[in-house]
Amino acid sequence: MAERDALRAQLEGDLPKATRWLQRKVWRQAAALDRLNRRVVTQRFVLRTLDELGRSLTVAEYRAARDRVANDQLRARIDDPDAA
Repeated sequence: MAERDALRAQLEGDLPKATRWLQRKVWRQAAALDRLNRRVVTQRFVLRTLDELGRSLTVAEYRAARDRVANDQLRARIDDPDAA
C-alpha cells in the first residue's frame, strides 16, 4: 500500500512525499544488503581460517584470527561469535 501511495503522490505532483518513501525503501534495502554482506564476509573468514587449520575453530581461536586481520574495515565486518 505504501508503494501505491508513493506512486499516487508522484502522479499528483507531491514529489517530496513520494521521494521520502522511496528513500526509506532504499535505506531498508541497503541495511538488508549490509547484513547479508557481513554474513558472507564472516563465512569466508571462517572458511579460510578452517582451511589453514584443517579442523574446527574454538571461540578463542576465532577471535585471535579475527584480530590478526590487517584491514581494519574488513575486521570490523567480521562478526563477533557472541554478538550473533
